Amino acid sequence: MARSSLVTIGPGRVPFQCLVCQARHFTAREIMLNTSGMEILGIEWANRSGTALVCDRCGYVHTFAGSMFELWKPDRGYPEPRTHAQEGS
Repeated sequence: MARSSLVTIGPGRVPFQCLVCQARHFTAREIMLNTSGMEILGIEWANRSGTALVCDRCGYVHTFAGSMFELWKPDRGYPEPRTHAQEGS
């Protein structure tokens, strides 16, 4: 079973919330970022993958192509935000 997580975005670790219901717990799933051109050629397997963060409350799917987010265990809460000095290290 997938694990629910808190999410922070970007180098400053900004807490992320659902764009629809403002909930803060998500289940992460790897997804394929398909393009119609690759599917027509029959090589959709060559498409990039991304991450879908599915809101645990309303089910809205937030799609991320990069890795500018971090997942955190809900029972431990959010980490301390990073300062500008820490972001460079």
